[in-house]
Amino acid sequence: MTPGMKELPDFMGLFNELIRSPYLLISLLSLLIYVYFTRTFDFWSSRSVSCRKPTVFFGNYASVLLFRKSISECIQEMYSWFPEERFFGVYKVRSPVLVLRDPELVKAVCSKDFFVFSNRGIPVNNSQDPLAGHLFNLEGKRWKGLRSKLTPAFSSGKIKRMFYLLAECSEEFQGLIRSSSGSVEVRDLAAKFTIDVIGSCAFGIQIGALANEDSEFRRMARKLSSPGYKATLWRTLRTALPGLYKLLGVQVIDPEVTRFFKDVVSQMIHQRTNTEVKRHDFMDLLIELKNKGSLEGDATNGAALNDEDAQAAKEIELDENAMAAQAFVFFTAGYETSSTTISFCLYELALDAEVQDRTRQDILSALEKTEGKLTYDAVQEMKYLDMVVLETLRKYPPGPLLSRRCEQPYKIPGTKVELPTGMRVVIPIYGLHHDPDHYPEPERFVPERFSEENRRSRHPYTFLAFGEGPRSCIGMRFALLQTKVGIISFLRGHRVEICDKSPIPMKFSSRSLVTTSEKGFWLSVIPLP
Repeated sequence: MTPGMKELPDFMGLFNELIRSPYLLISLLSLLIYVYFTRTFDFWSSRSVSCRKPTVFFGNYASVLLFRKSISECIQEMYSWFPEERFFGVYKVRSPVLVLRDPELVKAVCSKDFFVFSNRGIPVNNSQDPLAGHLFNLEGKRWKGLRSKLTPAFSSGKIKRMFYLLAECSEEFQGLIRSSSGSVEVRDLAAKFTIDVIGSCAFGIQIGALANEDSEFRRMARKLSSPGYKATLWRTLRTALPGLYKLLGVQVIDPEVTRFFKDVVSQMIHQRTNTEVKRHDFMDLLIELKNKGSLEGDATNGAALNDEDAQAAKEIELDENAMAAQAFVFFTAGYETSSTTISFCLYELALDAEVQDRTRQDILSALEKTEGKLTYDAVQEMKYLDMVVLETLRKYPPGPLLSRRCEQPYKIPGTKVELPTGMRVVIPIYGLHHDPDHYPEPERFVPERFSEENRRSRHPYTFLAFGEGPRSCIGMRFALLQTKVGIISFLRGHRVEICDKSPIPMKFSSRSLVTTSEKGFWLSVIPLP
């Protein structure tokens, strides 16, 4: 050894020792894994933020990741941990996450300070999952530009023009209901209806899901609504382990589903381009956007775009993959959430005959003015039905939570707590919707909660079925309309009652990302005299 040099550790000797002693190697690897998964577990305590003790590998999400509880039940449980706090911390696997309880903080994240929380932070592997590049997942200028372009497609004027398509689907749906009297799984019936509606309004295709159990759209819908445990787990984990998700190139959308939707959209573009048929459906609007760069007649939310949004919109070009992705999210977001909401609504009406009778009377009174014809304006007249649907969405929000990513350091208003860039913030929709401080006796089904007077007296950010702020659900009007038409189709000629197979009490699915029943929605469907 050169004089004056310190003796260096014998790394080679240590390596050889590890090779000779597998128990030592296993112990070292176990220690490294343990340190990796727990080294962040002092994040919230070091900032004096309330937090439950996390567990290794799971953080505070063990019940969800092990499929022991639904996401809704997990969110409700977390929400109850610190009832006196405006916010608290949890760990998703090893990632610290902030959970909000205060509606004013929810308002800050969704609207007031939206520039800080503009992205959901959902990682996407575009090459493996081209259909994942849709409006819900997109970020930054691409999201802003596409949102600006698509918003006019969901204006009340555009939806009213395509209402005739919903009315046609309703006629067929009533025929199916008449032939299905007795003990019926109403979610299955409702899904056939919503698939037909989405197929007609989004793709311009008479899918025939109502009559054909084996239609391709119906088969793809079943694949999407019943994902395997692996896909479900990755959908839950990808925001907690985004690096691993990207590294492994995970594909969460079934390859067969991807091919199917890309082929359908390609065929429809070719067909529409070579004909002059106009259906005023979503596909017409997408093609118009692709060819002209904007939609005629409507400005975003009835007002001209500001310069920044207008420039972002100009920079967006819709190719076939982008069109397929938007059509795909229209399908996935529209058929399952609406069919599940229809089913939860009928379930609650079966439990309360008085509310059901009042809802039916509201429907029939409005239809009487149009001589029985279902019209867009007639649906808007059904005020009690509107309250019933909103109460259903309050008690059973399809999405149990909202998630945002902090894009720059952010000090929580009224505190000294500063969130670092990249921090995820969760808005517990299910918890807020079941908080007795906002909704007394939250487990009761009370449509009157959504009377004009009661809505004015309540903080607007305590009802988040469609989100709030610039990233709220772009298809809210269409979703509500489709849901109401489905319920009208049932109630105008039938009543629903609880049967032996009805799930009482309701048990939520632990595999679904949306709030839905574990055992279906079995009800007796009885023709009116």
